[in-house]
Amino acid sequence: MLKISIPNKCVSEQRYILNVMLSDFLGLDFEVSVYDGDYVLISIEGSHITLRVDASFFNLADDYWLQSSSIPELPLRTWNTVSDGIKIPQIKKDVPILFGAPGLVKAATCWHLNVDIFGGAFFMLSRYEELTSAELDEHNRFPAYASIASKSGFLDRPLVNEYLEILWSCIQELWGSDYCLVRKQRKFRKMVSCDVDHPIDHAGYYLGRTIRRVIARLIRDKNPYLAMLDFLNYLFKKLGSDRFDSCLNNVYWMMRVNKKVGNIVAFYFIPVQTNTLYEDDNSILSPQIRGLIDDIVRSGHEVGIHPGYDTYNNEDRFNDSVSTFKSLFDNSLKFSQGKIGGRQHYLRYDIGVTPKLWEANGFSYDSSLGYADRSGFRAGSCYEYVMYDLIGRRPLKLKQRPLIAMDCSVISKGYEGLEVTDLAKNRFKQLENICKEYQGDFTLLWHNSFFSDGKSKKLYLELLGV
Repeated sequence: MLKISIPNKCVSEQRYILNVMLSDFLGLDFEVSVYDGDYVLISIEGSHITLRVDASFFNLADDYWLQSSSIPELPLRTWNTVSDGIKIPQIKKDVPILFGAPGLVKAATCWHLNVDIFGGAFFMLSRYEELTSAELDEHNRFPAYASIASKSGFLDRPLVNEYLEILWSCIQELWGSDYCLVRKQRKFRKMVSCDVDHPIDHAGYYLGRTIRRVIARLIRDKNPYLAMLDFLNYLFKKLGSDRFDSCLNNVYWMMRVNKKVGNIVAFYFIPVQTNTLYEDDNSILSPQIRGLIDDIVRSGHEVGIHPGYDTYNNEDRFNDSVSTFKSLFDNSLKFSQGKIGGRQHYLRYDIGVTPKLWEANGFSYDSSLGYADRSGFRAGSCYEYVMYDLIGRRPLKLKQRPLIAMDCSVISKGYEGLEVTDLAKNRFKQLENICKEYQGDFTLLWHNSFFSDGKSKKLYLELLGV
């Protein structure tokens, strides 16, 4: 068992990140004591060697909690780990140093790691910087371009995973062979989800909206086939049929193609309309949508919640959405799905408020922590992890399932803008391969309403490996 001594500063935060890194991620047993010092000391009974780890962040944050003076200074320094004898296959470039300094100093009885591994990991996983920044986009979201990861060029790197590998390399070299320290085995997971913003194509109920869409298909998209389908959708809806409703049909198609490769898709539904501009006037309890949800469950896929646009920082609206969602389970779905989670609509998220709303309502996980304007590793990790309440300064039970890649983030203009091309496919594959290298989770979000034509479906099938 590892013995850890931590400085008497930000003790709750240090205990949290030790549990995440050492227990949850590595699967190691350890015990913690607090002492009046400046470093994290790691040892093991029977060994005369100590691993001393920098603790700059917690020493600083203890005096300046959630203040700008506790944020890393830019530009960041970097560390070539190979120059200090640490060769990790997954780390192909110099490692950004959020806190502390580059380097590992090896002496006979003490190795000193200059990098603040635990403070940096806490900073990324807790999204500490988001409560120190006033920079928001038009939807009041903390954007990728405002993040230290983007400014420092490591948004495409799971920095927490890199820090973890550095820590494990040191532990293994010091004690691994003699003290039978065995790391938890992980397995890569492709976690496919769908935010069902539009379970039904409402435009098909209105002649004016249908005509505008048909014209757009013909003039803008130069696609008469899609124009014909839109017009047929209107005609058939008049006859009470959803045969040509692309939004509805795409859900069933996604279920079928994912089944072929053994994927269980998580479909997240908006329970209550909270904003007429950004949400359809659907009722999750309507016979039509309830029937769709029943079919999803019977097929072996997962149903979760997608709280509406105005819920992320509004307790009453969030609770109202949850109440409606739970009534679906009480009145319609006669099954036990196990862990239930979901994702915020539009990825609107207040790191100081939103996680507590999810936890208070009994959800097991949330998968909102990805950027809308750019894919990558917002939380710095491709592992699911327990979240932390930065305001109450306590660990939560709620787990975060980081969102790595979203369809519109990669494809749409105004974001990465790669369109439905090989460039987009390579971008998705790049992120997936990084997750594979760490035996992590590649969380892929694709909306059922984002299949504009056959090309987009072909791309989706390629990403699934169908």
